Amino acid sequence: MNHFLHLPTIMVIHACSTLISALLIGNLWRQRRHSVLLGILTFAAAIGFLGTVVHAMRPILPFWMSAGMALGAGALALGLFWQAIAVFEGKRPNYLHASAGTLIWFVLYLTPIFHSSIMFRTAAIALIMGTYSVLGGREIWLGMRREPLPSRKLAAGVHCARGAVWYSVLVGSLLLEPAYKAPGEYADWFVLASLLQTLLVMLSIITLLILALERDERASRLVAERDPLTNLRNRRSFVEHAEARLKRETTPSALLLFDIDHFKQINDTHGHAAGDTVLTEFAAMLEGRMQADWLLARIGGEEFACLIPNAGAADAADIAEAMRRAVERLQATIDGRSVSVTVSIGVAATDDAAPSLDPLLAAADVALYLAKAEGRNAVRIYQPGQSLRGLLANDHTPPSAANQARAYVRASRANRRR
Repeated sequence: MNHFLHLPTIMVIHACSTLISALLIGNLWRQRRHSVLLGILTFAAAIGFLGTVVHAMRPILPFWMSAGMALGAGALALGLFWQAIAVFEGKRPNYLHASAGTLIWFVLYLTPIFHSSIMFRTAAIALIMGTYSVLGGREIWLGMRREPLPSRKLAAGVHCARGAVWYSVLVGSLLLEPAYKAPGEYADWFVLASLLQTLLVMLSIITLLILALERDERASRLVAERDPLTNLRNRRSFVEHAEARLKRETTPSALLLFDIDHFKQINDTHGHAAGDTVLTEFAAMLEGRMQADWLLARIGGEEFACLIPNAGAADAADIAEAMRRAVERLQATIDGRSVSVTVSIGVAATDDAAPSLDPLLAAADVALYLAKAEGRNAVRIYQPGQSLRGLLANDHTPPSAANQARAYVRASRANRRR
């Protein structure tokens, strides 16, 4: 195999790729000096480059440099890379953990077997490097549930593959033949493992940078999907996800439409900052009662919506009533004073309205109109055949209630256009 794969050439390629990585990441770090992640990666790549160069010069350098310092530097570089991944996952870097492999290596350097047995040295460094690689892959994998980035599985797999290659070096050195058989002669399996490591080093750096780009893209998308005041979904995000969910559902779903009572009066009396306080506390209260598969959003000024899967109108009304009572107990603190808050809630279910979002919103709107028209601080359920036009034209509706409802309809439509 040495005729096709030349170990010194592979080490040159390894050193050059590591140097290029150090220069590119270092340039990014120069632009973002606050980034601990980029700083650690820069030092890891630079130390890895120096360690590779010194180890490649083993025929002309003293043993303590080519084996002791160079491979110790390689272990430190991989330990730092592990801690860079930990920083990426939101943890504080632990430099003692990063340097533990190097410290172990230097302790082993003091033992007689270290100097007499190349198999021992190869097995020891492979165990250190393989463990660091697997720990890095584990960090990426554990972050999957918290932040499901598309390339996490690939990145974790690349790091675990690096670990597997290092462990194969451990096995090969113990069971096959020494990595360095004689000056200028290398075991075929070790040459192949070195080539794989060179490729995986580049892939590990690339996949980590891809994860960083995916994180930025995800953060931008979340900003676009979130209401800046309450951090709930905004109307656009709610419509997109609710329509997709309703298409998938085969069981009934229900929609709750909330409208905070007398919100304009709160703004006029206490100021818009007070109104914002009411909105944020109201949203936090609702969010605290959400289950994992419910979809909550602020869809207008003081209007909120919640899509509940696997629920009929009666079950949804019970949920809405519990929320109404919880809001009734909510006392928003404004300038040291408590302000009472109530909410009207309209309930509609797909078994009473068409199983798509627009008809469901329209039906919940009718029920919310009834809650407003009949005194507010109430829950009403949509009944098939009802419509806003018909209810507003109903001769039995008291004039004051009808006027209040018309005002609600105008305000609601204006809010949703914002």
